[in-house]
Amino acid sequence: MTINTRSLSTGALCTFMALGLAGHWSAAQAEPEISMRSEEMAHPRLVKAIHEMRDALNELRAAPSDFGGTKAQAIRDTELAIHSLKRALYYRLKMDDAAIDRAP
Repeated sequence: MTINTRSLSTGALCTFMALGLAGHWSAAQAEPEISMRSEEMAHPRLVKAIHEMRDALNELRAAPSDFGGTKAQAIRDTELAIHSLKRALYYRLKMDDAAIDRAP
């Protein structure tokens, strides 16, 4: 029994192409959608830190003391730290600074 070499090559080519396309399709399907919610779920400690820093910022702003002249700088530094954490948290979303500041 002889096997036609040309049909074997064509069959092998079709098989490899089918496997290649199936691999490409499954890789595209496996890639998760990136959203603010998914990033927050992936990094709960960063989200918690942002909330804690916001609470501290509100307390600092409401405090009657100027903490020996350091209150204004502490407020600026805390605002910057919150922004930096949000930038780190949402970096894969490629948000600009205004969008980061609007993020919850």
